[in-house]
Amino acid sequence: MRTSVLTIAAVFFGMTSTAALADSGGDQWALHGFGDTSVKNDYITPRGLVVTTDGVTVQSLNGLVLVSPYGFAIDAGTWVDINPGYNKNDNITSLNEFDYFVGISGNIAKGLKAGIEYSEFISGQPSVAFQNEHNLEFSLKYSDKGWSGFTLNPYAKLFYAFSSKSSTVVTGKAGGTFDVELGAVPTYSFGVVTASAPTWVTVGPKDYWAGPGFKKDGNLGTFQTGLKLSTPVPLAKGAGLTVYGQVQYYHAINDNLVIAETLLNPDHPFKRDRVVFGVGLGYGF
Repeated sequence: MRTSVLTIAAVFFGMTSTAALADSGGDQWALHGFGDTSVKNDYITPRGLVVTTDGVTVQSLNGLVLVSPYGFAIDAGTWVDINPGYNKNDNITSLNEFDYFVGISGNIAKGLKAGIEYSEFISGQPSVAFQNEHNLEFSLKYSDKGWSGFTLNPYAKLFYAFSSKSSTVVTGKAGGTFDVELGAVPTYSFGVVTASAPTWVTVGPKDYWAGPGFKKDGNLGTFQTGLKLSTPVPLAKGAGLTVYGQVQYYHAINDNLVIAETLLNPDHPFKRDRVVFGVGLGYGF
């Protein structure tokens, strides 16, 4: 359920980091590291599942990228969600979720990058909130030249939950289904500050959102948009550190996402609209 490695969330950060490193070129193989650690008030996945609303959520992404001299890169890493303060009887540990991933990406045309990534989502709770979920994500990202410091950066991602006994959105079909994320990351840089507005909508077959026992409610899943401000921190040559603050607006289009929210957070009134605030550090070498 990782938020975007596959997510503007975690996965998306990994893929975009990989693509950026691949652009550096060179005539030898090179190994780089990347990571991101953030603190947020809620955990909402890129597919619109409201996982936790009690306490805060701490998310940490870490990985390595092997960049080839041929224009492609291989990345692998882990993602962890920790939920301190969540003390329900059925969750006796703050470790909520652990994921790992491995992928490859590279240029297929000028400005256009493609990637494929395998990931496994693993429940961190002793009670096992969900069964291990095996996924593939295919991505296309276009880096436009923009004008006057502004770029649009449209992308598309197909998330294929190919093997699992659990649904990645709780109420949907367990395995053998998919959704598509269509979005853009409008970005503008001024001075040492970069502003971006990650925005996307998810669509998929009706059974992705509503499996057996749930009423089907169309093909749309969630709409999300937000604002992220980041600035680099000077470090030694070869290392990078970025601090950022962000706010992300979430709207549940599909009724089954609202049902899933009430199932996971029964003590909190459901909200079709939520706002997630966060601060974090991005780092690499």
